[in-house]
Amino acid sequence: MNFSSLIFLFFFFPIFLCVYNLIPNKYKKLVILIFSLIFYLYSGLYNFLIIIFISFINYLSTILINKYIKKDFYYYILVFLNIIALLLFKYSKNLTFPLGISFYIFNSISYIIDVQRKKISVEKNIINYFCYIMLFTHVTIGPITRYNSIYDDLQSINITSNDFTEGFRRFLNGLIKKVIISDNLGLLFTTLLEHQNTSIVLNIYILIVFALELYIDFSSYSDMAIGIGQMIGIHYKENFDFPYSSTSVSEFWRRWHISLGEFFKEYVYFPLGGSKKGTLRCIINILIVWFLTGIWHGNTINFLLWGIYYGFIIIIEKFLLKDILNKASDFIKHIYVLVIVLFGYIFFINVDIIPFIKTFFNSKWIDNTAIFFMKENIVLVLIGILLCLKFPDKLRKKYKINNILVPVIYVLLFIIVIAYIISGSFKPFLYNNF
Repeated sequence: MNFSSLIFLFFFFPIFLCVYNLIPNKYKKLVILIFSLIFYLYSGLYNFLIIIFISFINYLSTILINKYIKKDFYYYILVFLNIIALLLFKYSKNLTFPLGISFYIFNSISYIIDVQRKKISVEKNIINYFCYIMLFTHVTIGPITRYNSIYDDLQSINITSNDFTEGFRRFLNGLIKKVIISDNLGLLFTTLLEHQNTSIVLNIYILIVFALELYIDFSSYSDMAIGIGQMIGIHYKENFDFPYSSTSVSEFWRRWHISLGEFFKEYVYFPLGGSKKGTLRCIINILIVWFLTGIWHGNTINFLLWGIYYGFIIIIEKFLLKDILNKASDFIKHIYVLVIVLFGYIFFINVDIIPFIKTFFNSKWIDNTAIFFMKENIVLVLIGILLCLKFPDKLRKKYKINNILVPVIYVLLFIIVIAYIISGSFKPFLYNNF
């Protein structure tokens, strides 16, 4: 079930909200769990049974290790088994890839390690545990969520009117961005791929459109997840912080998919020693993190190359370019980041890498195809660019729109969204594939 599907918007979520708000607080967690089970079951019985089996094994094993064995080694074995399960499903040609497995496996690993480190107590209440693992707001596409970050919210659910209205606004913003902007950018990107390599400008334009689509698509899902969570009294951390405004590649990755970056930092980079064991060890640790980040994103050589590419970029920036970047103007640093990021997307999109790169050296600068697509889609692309910047938020805060006008605008945009969905022109979220 997709957040931007008719069944979610007009059946599942309204019914859930009615039941959730009508029953006493002590039963709200049970309602969350029941509807989360229904939400995931809708994706298929196979997916449902896999997540139930893996989650129950992790729940029971953690309790047994904590109570009877009390040795770190067995926690590490459990983490290893989760990684093996993820690799088998992600890379085996004979096994179907269960929806959202990368995200709920990472949630499970974070829970196991945090119990082992005694940062949280082992959860014996099966309803609490399954609420965390299967919570429909984050089970399929994240954000990756540590148990202690939502534990208090689950234990004492308290929904204020401000939380509900702000959460609803956030959800609508994400829905509008996804269906009206991201999906149309996706259609444009698919069309552009049919004309790739005809000129340098067209290939650059393809990368720009993909960059906008990927960010708006994933950030819109995060907006919707955070908004739904806020509406039911669960407060997620931000998962995106306008990464295309960054002035270094390192900063870009601190702002992009924040929960994934924090996961690798907390459970891979720091345990390996981080930057505290000398320069060589730091370089090796960075390469390991980015190697794992690459293979997490996909099972092709392109994703592995993408991970290695960023590993070396981060190393070069950290040890060779630091002083140069400090002296450069913000404009130059922004351009530098955008060039690095756009080039990195060559490994991420579905193209033949070598011919695509060769275009930048042996093709004409611009052609009529590039001019046509840029003229026809200038409004869509400009809106996409604005959504990647803080400018609209600053404008909204500086010039408060009439309170009566805001609901009217949202209603009109929602009608357009529904029209797009009914026409069948919307697409699943891109990160459903990871």
